[in-house]
Amino acid sequence: MTLEKHILSFVLLVVEGMLTFVLGNDYTIYSIGNEGSQSKFEDTRVNCIYRDTDGFIWIGTGATVERINGKNTLPYHFAEEYQGSAPSPFLVNTIIENYKHDFWVGTIQGLWHMNHSNRTLERMFTQEINFSVQVLKKNEENQLYIGTVNGLYIYDKNQLRHIIIDEKNILSPNNRILDIAICNSQSIWLLTANGLVLCDTKSGALKQYSCPLAACGQLKCLVKIEDILYLGTEKGGIITFDLLHRNFAPYWNTVKAPISSLTYEKEVLGIATAGQGLYLLSLPEKRVLYSATYGTETGQDLLSNVISSILFFQGDVWCGTNYYQGLNILRKRNEAFKRYDKGLFKSKDISVRSCFHTKDYIFIGTREGFYYIHVQTGKINYINTRNDKSERLHSNLIFSFHEYGEEIFIGTCGGGISSFNPRTGTFNENPLTRTCTSNDIFMFLEDANNKLWLATSDGLYSYDKQTESITEYNASNSNMPGNIVYGAYIDSSGRFWVGTDKGLAIFDSQTGKCNQDMLPEIYHKEAIRYIFEGRDGTLIFAQLNNKLLVTDKSLTHFYYPLPTNCHSITQDDQGYYWLGKWDGLLRVNEKMDRYTFFPAINALAANAGPPISKDEYGKLWVCGMKGLFIVTPQNEFVPSSVRITEMQVNGKLYADNYVLNPDSTFNLNSNENNITFIFNSLGYENPEQIKYEYMLEGRDSIWTELVNEDKVSYFNLPAGNYIFHVRKFLDMEYVDQIAFNIKHNHSWLVYSSIAGILVIILLLFTYKKKTKTPIHVEKPEDLPDITQKEIKIDMQPTESYVKMSKEEAKEVIDTLKKYMQEQKPYLNVDLKQSEVAVAIGYPTYLLSAIFTHYLKMGYYDFVNSYRVEQFKQSINEGQHKKYTLVTLAEKCGFKSKASFFRAFKKFTGTTPNEYIQQFDK
Repeated sequence: MTLEKHILSFVLLVVEGMLTFVLGNDYTIYSIGNEGSQSKFEDTRVNCIYRDTDGFIWIGTGATVERINGKNTLPYHFAEEYQGSAPSPFLVNTIIENYKHDFWVGTIQGLWHMNHSNRTLERMFTQEINFSVQVLKKNEENQLYIGTVNGLYIYDKNQLRHIIIDEKNILSPNNRILDIAICNSQSIWLLTANGLVLCDTKSGALKQYSCPLAACGQLKCLVKIEDILYLGTEKGGIITFDLLHRNFAPYWNTVKAPISSLTYEKEVLGIATAGQGLYLLSLPEKRVLYSATYGTETGQDLLSNVISSILFFQGDVWCGTNYYQGLNILRKRNEAFKRYDKGLFKSKDISVRSCFHTKDYIFIGTREGFYYIHVQTGKINYINTRNDKSERLHSNLIFSFHEYGEEIFIGTCGGGISSFNPRTGTFNENPLTRTCTSNDIFMFLEDANNKLWLATSDGLYSYDKQTESITEYNASNSNMPGNIVYGAYIDSSGRFWVGTDKGLAIFDSQTGKCNQDMLPEIYHKEAIRYIFEGRDGTLIFAQLNNKLLVTDKSLTHFYYPLPTNCHSITQDDQGYYWLGKWDGLLRVNEKMDRYTFFPAINALAANAGPPISKDEYGKLWVCGMKGLFIVTPQNEFVPSSVRITEMQVNGKLYADNYVLNPDSTFNLNSNENNITFIFNSLGYENPEQIKYEYMLEGRDSIWTELVNEDKVSYFNLPAGNYIFHVRKFLDMEYVDQIAFNIKHNHSWLVYSSIAGILVIILLLFTYKKKTKTPIHVEKPEDLPDITQKEIKIDMQPTESYVKMSKEEAKEVIDTLKKYMQEQKPYLNVDLKQSEVAVAIGYPTYLLSAIFTHYLKMGYYDFVNSYRVEQFKQSINEGQHKKYTLVTLAEKCGFKSKASFFRAFKKFTGTTPNEYIQQFDK
């Protein structure tokens, strides 16, 4: 059954890496398949959880066994029909994979074997085992140990042996095997309600050890860790059994509810209780690292305090809940990616455009002013054009900062430079602020002589603080390729690089002249917005179209290393490059031939303008659309693999992953040429935040990106040989593939000949019947005025709760349009309907009626229509060659990239990029 995207929002912040448990690190709790979801597991009573050798997670429910496949589950049903009304007729207690893809399932009714061909569970040993199977384990020789309520069964593919603990009384609790621990190929420990039994599986010899700790009640479950058995008890405590000394001892008794399941990973014991939720216990320190219980805050607490099963894998905690509540997944908040918060300041939902560190302050530039936060005290200050009484901050959109003496220079979009003293909280005037009052300040650069250089929208400026002299360099006086200077950089060889809107150049600060002689001519006209030098001398130029141009230190070899676009870059202390993309971060090794992509977690996507900065501790600061993020690059990042789970031919299942093999080739007939591949990541990320790439070798020449989708279809493929490849975005380490060929249809000549004859007959018949039809040529005056920008108005109201004549409505609409056209309030990203109503002098309810019954559009659509027209006007003026799409959209009043793209497509029928391409043509 399909699980909708929002159910599977149990995403790992970043799944890569073997996560370790550390005291004080919280988890994010996600739910899947619960009753509150629009789609859910076929059965939501999750009684056991298992991970197979392929990496898939399986759940045993009250009536099914289901494999979790990304957006979907793959359910297996029991071949027998149950006669009765029990709510969980086939309650699954245990699942095990004996051999590769050879699955066995124990239920309250007996033992079952999994049939992958028809996706059913078939009853095994119907006569011998027709009662509850409690636990399944296997040894190194793949002997299957079957713990039941009637003793132990051993199956080795040849025979089924039965070992009963108390032969004198078959109803004895000692015959009820609750759990099994494997010692070696011959010895196993059996857990019963009253104690432990050491069993020699070859001879059948038994030795019993009764638990003397009466206060703990009956025993429930166990986990073996080296030479110690940890036992969960009925009274809620954990006791131990020393395998060397053969003695029981109390260990931990914090909870009072029964312990239902135990698991272990990396010195952490996972404890599931039947009434008090979940506990993670440090074994070396014997203390609780983390606990979770049921609560009322959705997404922050467990679905139930009754936990039936628990599984650890790479730091993830999977919890099955009883009472039909579905599944909880606890994912550790990855310390490698943290949103910046300081005291009362929370950067969440703030669109951060720039960030700068000084010894005492952190400056955060946004589209609505800037914050500066004192490092030691955490004191927060916020300044924008509205609360700046000095009126020396001329724009709220902050592009850049620079510390120059005791002053902080603030570079803005369209408002020049402001000079700010954080200690006094005041703005100051100087020759530079008086000169740069209305241009865009993209970045600052200070040379070895303390001269300050400014990359601006109208050239390159130099400022000498001692002499207070300012010099402007542009295309007319310095041979600079273009007048818009996006980036400036002085490399280790002393070369002064300037990136402009019309190309890259080397600037001589002594003569004030630029030259491009050392650069290939093909790169003379490519707009460059950011320049960076790696620690080995590699020079990287980020072009305005987001392509990355790279050259060696000697400038002898220029190339494009990445099959993707990036707009900002830095290098960490380990030598990895980190590049900002719209949809996440890309880590690239120093040779630029290995990539790891981290999707936009909570909008952790760098904006268009600012670079990713590195602080003195080696941490990276990333400006995001919804906050400021800190990345710790020292962490290990290992991407999860991708698995093709299903191949469909002509809409029907052809093969699943138990048959699909990267080394084999499937032969298809000529009419079997509509192919669909379904795949998923074994990292179980949120589908909305995972990005794939695929390519059909034999048809495609490049990889195609795929976001928020887990299948690819091809239609009417011609005959030939093909290989379908899929991987995580730019991940060359883990690629899954399927080869197939489509046979040629040799009967095509006969059919084409018959078709040709029919076409000739039809043409002859048509020719005889053909009559001349006059052609109407539309005169220029008949054509609509395509430059008309006004919104069409339907003046016939359908139904209105506001009594208003046609003339009155037209008067309101004319006033509204005049206000929008003359005052342009839509440039305010937070413009509210109530504010518009006040401005034009009409009540809000009347304005709502106008939108609903006369304009036939919502308020936000109405406002966004003006923003779209403003954007189109900006394109007509060539502003797209100066700003990125997002920056330009922000200047037109859009609050987010998503709302901009959505509105533009709605009103124009095309995307902004397509519109610009058509305009440029």
